[in-house]
Amino acid sequence: MPSKLNTEFNYRYQVNGETIWEKIKTLQGFLEGRKRAEFLEEVSNLKYQAKIKKLQYLQDNNAPEYKILEAEAEIQEAKSFLPQHKPAYELNKQEIEILEKLLVEAYEIAEPTRIEGYSDEEMFEANAANEFTVSIAKDIQAEIIANGRPSPAKIRNAMSNPITFNALQRVGLIPTDVKILIASDDPLQIGFEAPENENETDINI
Repeated sequence: MPSKLNTEFNYRYQVNGETIWEKIKTLQGFLEGRKRAEFLEEVSNLKYQAKIKKLQYLQDNNAPEYKILEAEAEIQEAKSFLPQHKPAYELNKQEIEILEKLLVEAYEIAEPTRIEGYSDEEMFEANAANEFTVSIAKDIQAEIIANGRPSPAKIRNAMSNPITFNALQRVGLIPTDVKILIASDDPLQIGFEAPENENETDINI
């Protein structure tokens, strides 16, 4: 029985994207796929009509019987899928409507944060650190709730970006007295540079 790829609930709450710009990026990807499926509906109809025309041509031109039988078999095979295709295409159209509605809602939230002159793609890039920070923060929060403390792997991951690390400290997920070790870029000066966490640009979460 045909069904939607995703429900409105899943698109609204379960698809990738902790931040609004990442959510838009994900929803756009799904919409592109659903639009392509809609386009393929017409392709499927044309192929079915071509099979019928082919059979008619073979019959009108006294083609060998085996070719006529092959053409009839192709039509019967295509017909066997028709009862499923129609409701599936209708569900696809409903899904497109859901995605378009959710994208309108998302853009209403996102547009006030758009950097002047930036395209959507540029905003996705600009938002990457913010998305990473929120994602790591929720992972660490979940680990604290479940186990009482975050895993070393998640803390190590947070250390990859000082801005993220500072943001997690500000919300209390990492102790404020912990400093990131910053490696020296000089291979002849093995050691660490002085931490500069306090001077990093803020990212709100």
